[in-house]
Amino acid sequence: MPDASIKGPLFNQDSTDFFYARTPDQMSAAEIHAYIDRLARAGIGAFVSCGNAMKANFISDVWECEWSGYDPAGPDDQPVLRHLPKASIPATRNRLDAVKRLADQGVDFHREAMARCRHNGVGAWMTVRMNDVHGCMDEDGPLLSQFFREQRAARQLRAMHRDRYWMDRTLDWERPEVQEHYFKFVCEVLNRYDLDGIELDWMRFVVHFRPGRELEGGKALTAWIRRVRAECTKSAERRGHPVHLGVRVPTRPEVARRIGLDGVAWAREGIIDLLTATPFWATVDFDVPVAEWKRLLAGTKVHFAVSAEVRYQPAPEGPWSMISPGLLGGLGATILHGGADSVYLFNMFPAGHGLDELWGPGNFDGILGALGSLDRVAARERIHAITYHDVRAPGEPPGNALPATDLKWDQPSPGGFSFRIQTGPKPETGRICVLTIEWAEPVPSSGAVCTYLNARKLELVDATKGVWRYAVPAEILEDEAQVIDIETPGRDTVIRVELQIAARP
Repeated sequence: MPDASIKGPLFNQDSTDFFYARTPDQMSAAEIHAYIDRLARAGIGAFVSCGNAMKANFISDVWECEWSGYDPAGPDDQPVLRHLPKASIPATRNRLDAVKRLADQGVDFHREAMARCRHNGVGAWMTVRMNDVHGCMDEDGPLLSQFFREQRAARQLRAMHRDRYWMDRTLDWERPEVQEHYFKFVCEVLNRYDLDGIELDWMRFVVHFRPGRELEGGKALTAWIRRVRAECTKSAERRGHPVHLGVRVPTRPEVARRIGLDGVAWAREGIIDLLTATPFWATVDFDVPVAEWKRLLAGTKVHFAVSAEVRYQPAPEGPWSMISPGLLGGLGATILHGGADSVYLFNMFPAGHGLDELWGPGNFDGILGALGSLDRVAARERIHAITYHDVRAPGEPPGNALPATDLKWDQPSPGGFSFRIQTGPKPETGRICVLTIEWAEPVPSSGAVCTYLNARKLELVDATKGVWRYAVPAEILEDEAQVIDIETPGRDTVIRVELQIAARP
């Protein structure tokens, strides 16, 4: 059985969010306490505090701190700022001034946050981003560490044969100096802070080995994680309580293995306690194979969580938006109904992304609290959608369901569309359910389209431009997933599919 001392929802706090969203004059221990208190009242089970990107956001003995190289009194064209877009410089300076002001006061964000978590009965975790390369395409900038610059200058990054986009410039984890660079930092975090757990975030930025070296590199990474596990054991002996080890890996177990992040193997070996399946960044993933994960993890004591991202994007390169409370409720219900132990929240900042204002009064705290219980979240309005897996192993073909075009192929199925949408628990009879289908131009004639859900023809109740809505009787829905069939006259294209279930009366 999973460890009962790990509980959700787990809330990951980005290394820059607190400082971006506040002015230097607001920096104080009291402000940190208020931040944690608010999340605790909302109902989070564990707070996962991030202490780094390429640099540490505290005064570290082994890494540079975030404000290294920055002169608060200097001009906007000083070396660490001059390559930034001019529009981003004020916000960057505010963040750097804020994090430095807090440190100058002798206040350590993470020490205060961890203590306040214990005061509130919330799990006190820290997360280490294992390969963060924000800003790596810039010649210079406040996010770039000296270690990264040296690896770049020596052309020892992951894919310098191509060197075209940010994934090419991640560090190569087969290199011993990379492993030791991070090991020193992880040990410092374990020695410095009284933690319930430390998480290794392999999803920042997900690729860690030269193309083709993923499986061999994964062996080296597994050996490295064993070393970290030993340090967690030492920390637990010093602290007198368990110090758990968590990891974040891609949403599909075989993709995780092929990319060198074999979370299942780590769980079976007993070297991790928390495994979080997560998308990278582009979109929340509505089709995480929770049942498959649970089968593979059977017999281990690992707590299995699934992470929600803040972006909602049905198709690659398509329109996107911030996730809504309804979409987050739908995802949470699907995750928990599928058998995951917890929902994990990433980039869900009340201030940094303006979700408080975007969602409306009370909704941020309300949905966070509901995510701790399947019954509570399933009772809310929930929207279930089709998105795509934004991580695939190098060389793996894309498999996005949308956009979908009816090519009138006769194999392997007749013309038209067929979608499978994960929906969690079957709603009670009487709850209002609506299926939304959005078409690309040119939009087909509504009279020439037939839409079925679980082999029952649906009634079209609204067709405004390319967005069509169908009434769905709750009694025809099934547990876990629904199958949608659409027959069209020609080569038409669907770009969005959502099933909305109204809140329980």
